[in-house]
Amino acid sequence: MRGWVWGVCAVAMVVAAATGWGVSAWGDLRVITEGGEQAAGQVGQSLANPDDPGSETTTTTTNAPEPPTDPSDIPACTIDDQPAGGDPARDWATVMVDTTFAVPADFVPPDLVDVSAAGFGTGDQVREIVVPDLDALRQAAAAAGTPVSLVSAYRSYDYQQGLFATEAADKGEEAAERTTARAGHSEHQLGTAVDLTDDTGSPLDESFASTPTAAWLAAHAHEFGFVVSYPDVPPARSCYQYEPWHLRYIGHDLAATVHESGLTLREWLLTHR
Repeated sequence: MRGWVWGVCAVAMVVAAATGWGVSAWGDLRVITEGGEQAAGQVGQSLANPDDPGSETTTTTTNAPEPPTDPSDIPACTIDDQPAGGDPARDWATVMVDTTFAVPADFVPPDLVDVSAAGFGTGDQVREIVVPDLDALRQAAAAAGTPVSLVSAYRSYDYQQGLFATEAADKGEEAAERTTARAGHSEHQLGTAVDLTDDTGSPLDESFASTPTAAWLAAHAHEFGFVVSYPDVPPARSCYQYEPWHLRYIGHDLAATVHESGLTLREWLLTHR
């Protein structure tokens, strides 16, 4: 009997080698999670209940593509309405929002508070998680002699829809798409993006880039968890024209990493998610 069993095993191993299916294939069937989300390129997902040691575990396979590792391989900016990956409420630091990827129309951040909590009196709102570092940024900028004023923060889907419609009526839809996000495609809907200018009320155009305040933000925003989403690079790299006033909060560690990488936020997210 034992010899018969070993014979069957040997035949199975030969078949596995001939078909390319075997231990290496099993080795690639693994569970990779990050913050409860299935990582890009994952080929397996455990469906066991972690709170019930007796629950059965099953595994499903997927064919998720691996993210590009070279910025030159990043997909071009396109006008589309693909869903942003992840939960914008929970994955606020890494959810992808650009001309292609959009958050749901009904998404409203769960913890919006008035920006007065961060020392601004405009009546705008941001997520509560942003407040401590936004307040610290405001105080540090003032101490450096480059005080900032807040112009815009959270924007609802409906508000952004009206804003884009106004821009499109004024300059045409194609031109508007280069400077104004369509509804669902604005980082402002996340509740973690702010538009800042100096205390003289400099306009939100490229002339702001020549101000000391813009220079200070470019050099120091990452120290407070913010990045300039649309830096002074070809628009193909960020999908929008240069906006030195537009900052997105992604947390201290990630902001420092993105800043040091030399990549735009879009490039970093698409090569690391």
